[in-house]
Amino acid sequence: MNKIAVLFLVFLVVFAAIGLSLAQNAASQVRLVKPVHLAFNTKADEDDPFLSSSGLTLWYSCNASGKFDILMAQRRTTRSSWGKGELPDSYVQTEVDDRCGCLTRDGVYPQYLYFATLKDKDAKNFDLYVAVKQEPGKAFTEPTPLQAVNSEADEMHPWLSADGKQLYFSRKTKEGWRVFVCKRGQATGAQGFDKPALIEELPPGFHHAVLTRDGTTMYLQGPLDGDRTGLFVATKASKGWSKPEALRMLNHPEAPKGDRSPALSADGNFLYFASDRPGGKGGFDIWAVPTAELRLRR
Repeated sequence: MNKIAVLFLVFLVVFAAIGLSLAQNAASQVRLVKPVHLAFNTKADEDDPFLSSSGLTLWYSCNASGKFDILMAQRRTTRSSWGKGELPDSYVQTEVDDRCGCLTRDGVYPQYLYFATLKDKDAKNFDLYVAVKQEPGKAFTEPTPLQAVNSEADEMHPWLSADGKQLYFSRKTKEGWRVFVCKRGQATGAQGFDKPALIEELPPGFHHAVLTRDGTTMYLQGPLDGDRTGLFVATKASKGWSKPEALRMLNHPEAPKGDRSPALSADGNFLYFASDRPGGKGGFDIWAVPTAELRLRR
């Protein structure tokens, strides 16, 4: 083989390698979606969003007072701007950290609010509690602990399935935060859940799970490189949950701590989440994005 042929082959190899590298880089460049920054955000941390079934009240956690409180922002219609966040007129607020969870359907009473709190100061860990509103216009009653769920570990991020028979939540284990679920036969009352079971298909570090109404799609948060968190999606099949897949079109590369705390609207059309990405007011803020944009760009 003469020198010209050798040089030509070398050229082809180098050219192919460059082409492959360019193709890989192009594939890795994902155009980010543009979520909406909500009007009630402040310089403090806003986290743990939950949209009521009517779409007119957004519950969330905020540490503007020096500790985390559960606040609620309201709007007149689903096309209106959000008002300022305020404390609910109820017994939900305590002297310690209270973190937002989930609420049963608006207009159906009794109505139940599940949330995480450090209320038991002797335990020094988060437990799940439930408060009850008996009638329209009434305040939520004094919250009571979910005895079937709580342990000596931290339990947070409750999410009740659409049929009311499964309660998903996060528990901090020796391996890291994990997703658990407890079930009950009847979707009535505030309690009645069986012993929690670990969702073993989801690796340690993946938690804060929320599900679509049909229970086949789960959004959750998980670890990213650089000690950051991101939002992921998993789907359910006959053998269980799939490996969580990062929402690369949503997770912002310039968010110092990342994106976290997913919550779905009742119709599944919007994903609410917390992020310290550029464009916010400081710390973690609440953002919203249509889930259709996440499906189209996955």
